[in-house]
Amino acid sequence: MSTQKKSRRKPNRKQTTAYPLNTPLPRPEFLAILQAADEIIAAGGRTLLAKILKGSKEKKLLELGLDHTPAYGFYRELTMEQTLEKVDVLIEAGYLKTELSGKLPLIEFTVYGWTVRRERRAEELLREWENWLDQGITPVSMEYLKDRNRGMILMFLFKILCSGARKYIPFLQQWQPIEFRKVQAEIRQVIADLNERERLVEMEWHELLRERAQSLIVRSRDPVLLQCAECGYPYVFDHLDFSCYRADGIYFPEKCPDCRHQEESLHE
Repeated sequence: MSTQKKSRRKPNRKQTTAYPLNTPLPRPEFLAILQAADEIIAAGGRTLLAKILKGSKEKKLLELGLDHTPAYGFYRELTMEQTLEKVDVLIEAGYLKTELSGKLPLIEFTVYGWTVRRERRAEELLREWENWLDQGITPVSMEYLKDRNRGMILMFLFKILCSGARKYIPFLQQWQPIEFRKVQAEIRQVIADLNERERLVEMEWHELLRERAQSLIVRSRDPVLLQCAECGYPYVFDHLDFSCYRADGIYFPEKCPDCRHQEESLHE
């Protein structure tokens, strides 16, 4: 009996949902817009987001303290219309969306936008701790970390673990008592793992990181669906794919695992 080889023909694009692929704007712009959006999620619309990025001196914006976000004034050289166009690029690309609250359309992250922003927010927290340590600053309280998004907080812990640096342990010990039970347990484990780092060879350490990723990298509640640039078929993004995490943030693969595997096989 003959067997048919699975077809790799590209599907009809008109019948295929388009899924986001990486950044529709230069990386710094892309991340700055998501950072500014994070300040007003479900509380402001695209116009307010554009005003933050433009560096508006509007009274309401200043009263809300939105001039203190690092992305404030990122597009100060652009017109308001041009800034709105930048915001709309991310909305059209599927990283941001607007949801009606009464009659007001408010900015929200899509699953794609939050996947990228969650990783960057965790990195920002790590850089903040690093700066405090470099300057000899001890925070008065770690309450600012409580009641944050659980997935983001666990990602932050994973980044601390990946550093392998015991210098973070005093901050972890200060943070642990104020957290909820599940996060407390993860903090304790990260402290224990950091204390073990020096006695582990590289292979053992990398194996430990792979194991800990299972509990510290939380998959999105809604699957992150991507469209393969090679075969055109949709596939689910794997949050545990370490190759997607780079120095300047998370990148969605342009090709599905099957196509990447085939490509690697050709180069072997």
